[in-house]
Amino acid sequence: MNDFEFYKYIYDRELNRRSKLDESINIIIGVISLLVGFVSYFFSNDFFFKHIECNITLWILFSITVLFIALSILFLVKSYNNYLRGFNYPNIANLKKIREYQKITIPGYNQKVDKENIITFEDELINRLIRIADENTEINDKRAYDLYLSKTLIISTLIILFIISIILITKNTQLC
Repeated sequence: MNDFEFYKYIYDRELNRRSKLDESINIIIGVISLLVGFVSYFFSNDFFFKHIECNITLWILFSITVLFIALSILFLVKSYNNYLRGFNYPNIANLKKIREYQKITIPGYNQKVDKENIITFEDELINRLIRIADENTEINDKRAYDLYLSKTLIISTLIILFIISIILITKNTQLC
């Protein structure tokens, strides 16, 4: 593998990573929708809501659940669309501009400089790939971390809802 192939591979990997991050959001949206439905069911069911309302532990757990869902949605929106600002993924350039740079700009520059400062198209393309891949890596790392936080909050919410369900089932089956 030559230098160019290596840097192009890294560039392509970050573009693929971007697509995978976009795709992974769909599952999280589905799980959040189910969690919101589950929480809504507790709120709308008088029997369960009376138990939650009367028990401070259940009320705290339920409040934490709602908070975690809200934070999960917040991190999901940040990961998907950077709070509606979007992400500024750089790209190499239009092929017409690249070809012009290769055939006109570089030869014109090389005619004006000493032999030590002569540049090649491949080196310049590699430098651009490095810069772009590095920027894409930073963006993808931030997005991946926000998705990680969202997933962690979802798992925590699932655990808390499981605990709430166990408590409610236990209260429902107690002989009074």
